[in-house]
Amino acid sequence: MSRRNLVAADYDLISNVAVMSAFSRPEVADMVSGTAVSIYPASQLLFNEGEAADKFFIVIKGQVRLFRILGDGRVTLFHLVAAGEPLAEAVMLAGQNYPVSAECAPGSEVVAISKTQFVTRLKADRAMIGRMMQSLIERERFFYQELHDLRQRSPMQRLAGFLLAQDGGDKLSVPKHVIANRIGVTPETFSRALRRLEDGGFIERDVDMTIRDRDGLSRFAQ
Repeated sequence: MSRRNLVAADYDLISNVAVMSAFSRPEVADMVSGTAVSIYPASQLLFNEGEAADKFFIVIKGQVRLFRILGDGRVTLFHLVAAGEPLAEAVMLAGQNYPVSAECAPGSEVVAISKTQFVTRLKADRAMIGRMMQSLIERERFFYQELHDLRQRSPMQRLAGFLLAQDGGDKLSVPKHVIANRIGVTPETFSRALRRLEDGGFIERDVDMTIRDRDGLSRFAQ
């Protein structure tokens, strides 16, 4: 692992994360003062399930997988955190332990913000707490509306929208059960939707999924 200083683009990304979006640029800079971007050339754990949540993370580049190891040794993947998204901010603020483990993908860049630094800054200006809470409430309203809109769309439209929203280009390697969970359908329904998109010539499946007709997929998703 190596480290680099934050640059303007990093501050822009951090400022857009929900838990930080209510703060001014100087306030954000104060929050992350002394923090660097960690660069992971290989897969590496950020934290293990059950450890004290003493920091939260923002993915600058790449992705982080959240998983849990079951009693029989099987690994269950819960979520993939993409660039521009935070992880563990809620459990940190709640004073809980990490409920899952987190592992970054090779080439990922991540910022870790300590609970002590974050909370100390909030206590120094309690008006910031109110602004942060308002921002989080608005975020919840957004997700409620997004969920409502999602329910008005067919599984195929949901899948098409998800595929188009990914920033990895036309070749996608997100596990199928993760996609099914994200778009709110059963694995069986997901498989049928995937097959229909493939039969329609929108995508092609091999080891990964490849978008063959992005324009057509975009029209279909609307």
